Amino acid sequence: MPPSSAPESPAWWKEAAFYQIYPCSFADSNGDGIGDLPGITQKLDYLQRLGIDALWLSPFYTSPKADNGYDISDYLGIDPDYGTLADFTALSAGLRQRGLRLIVDQVLNHTSDEHPWFVESRSSRTSPKRDWYLWSDPKGFAPDGQPIPPNNWKAAFEGSTWTWDAPTRQFYLALFSSKQPDLNWKNPAVRAALHDVLRTWAARGADGFRLDVINMVAKADGYPDVPRPEGNTDPLLPLNCLACNHPPLHNYLREMHHAVLAGTDLYAVGETWCIDSSNTLEFTGYDREELHGAFYFYFHWAPTGRDQFENFYKLYQATRGRGWLTVTLGNHDSRRSLSKFGDPLHRHASATLLATWLLTLPATPFLFQGEELGLPDIRFDSIDDHRDIQTVNRYHAAVAAGATPEAALASVQEDSRDNARTPIPWDASPGAGFSVSEPWIPMPAAHRPHHAAAALADPASIFHAYASLLSLRKKTKSLVYGDFTPLVEPGAVIAYRRGAWRGHPAVRIILNWSSTPQPWPAAEPRPTEAPLFTNYPQARSDLLRPWEAVILP
Repeated sequence: MPPSSAPESPAWWKEAAFYQIYPCSFADSNGDGIGDLPGITQKLDYLQRLGIDALWLSPFYTSPKADNGYDISDYLGIDPDYGTLADFTALSAGLRQRGLRLIVDQVLNHTSDEHPWFVESRSSRTSPKRDWYLWSDPKGFAPDGQPIPPNNWKAAFEGSTWTWDAPTRQFYLALFSSKQPDLNWKNPAVRAALHDVLRTWAARGADGFRLDVINMVAKADGYPDVPRPEGNTDPLLPLNCLACNHPPLHNYLREMHHAVLAGTDLYAVGETWCIDSSNTLEFTGYDREELHGAFYFYFHWAPTGRDQFENFYKLYQATRGRGWLTVTLGNHDSRRSLSKFGDPLHRHASATLLATWLLTLPATPFLFQGEELGLPDIRFDSIDDHRDIQTVNRYHAAVAAGATPEAALASVQEDSRDNARTPIPWDASPGAGFSVSEPWIPMPAAHRPHHAAAALADPASIFHAYASLLSLRKKTKSLVYGDFTPLVEPGAVIAYRRGAWRGHPAVRIILNWSSTPQPWPAAEPRPTEAPLFTNYPQARSDLLRPWEAVILP
């Protein structure tokens, strides 16, 4: 079916620019070294000044924190490290007073192994909640008597996806770690309980949900082995995309939509690995009644501007008029966008070019905390400074395989999730304004000069460039709803036009996505009037300087 040319219908979540907060690393209000809900409330004026429209709040629920809160032991409780329900209510009220919205992370694929549901499930084979999780008999027993897992699936963080429960003599499935057993979505009682969780948080003030690994909740029937590549002798193999998109996933999502979202103004966006232009409308099509948006991780693996553009344009062509897109360059699971896609030697220019790209596409943009400060990746001197379970496990696996500690540390730091998880530097004080105590993870020395107080005081800072772009996006609805048309063949220079929409004028965006000067695109008229935005003090009409971004009327 060819793309539709039907004009987009307005919606708050199409126009909103979201800002993701990782609570333990944002702001500490009580001096215990851990960011918390009151700390976020204290920074709402900062966020309003930036110009974002909504927050995405990563998990703040009761948790043992084996995976930094993505292992929930009480879906309705607030972890004492982060505050109380009254603190959440105050945060919600503070957002509404400022005209801002809030979506909360929901981890519905798995719980903590300390969740009461799982404690009851593993208590006996006859437990009423036994089938709330995924239990399986061993494939057999090794000569030494050890049980053999049902298949060769490798967990995301450690060992097999199957953990042996000796008292009941069965394995339970946990795609991420043994501390995070997967729920059995085939059980209607499980789905109903999760719908209740969503409705409760909506009643408490949430405007929607970010749904963690939501397209992994349906498992492959029969738990088939991962096909073994020729010559590979590893006992366990990663599932990768074999973990995703199994029937009856879409039935589950439609059921959730009708039970929770239908007839409301709530927004639901999914963390959806392994979807692209070929299948995104199965999740986000307007006629599907499943999700409003999905995250596309191919952006995170697209190092050049050309790659970014081609990935996005393919998605746009597949969904135009029939579904809505999201765009993000970073989150709590990835490297810092400046280090991954930009050039720290051209810190200001590349950070603001990335902001220009993010905020001028026909998609809902998601910023990650600290991007507005131009924070780079981190480098710690010791594995002891790292907190991410994935990073620590990979380090120890590398050492066990024969790597030196120095080589193992270097190999895991490149893609460590801790790159994005260190505290926000707020000022030049000894604790960088984050906390008066030692933070839960070290404050990188490289981040201290880029603190928020300095950014706010400098009209030419990355922060103020973000604020200008966010303001322009609010005023110029063609940057949200206007048609998206390439102007040049993508290369070092990316250029596109956003078409006029309901009286809002068309605009052109010209980006030099490189660290070397580039000629002005020959096919494009050179600017004769002041740009709507530029990330250099004065625009030039003869060339584009390194990482230059220009928005023209």
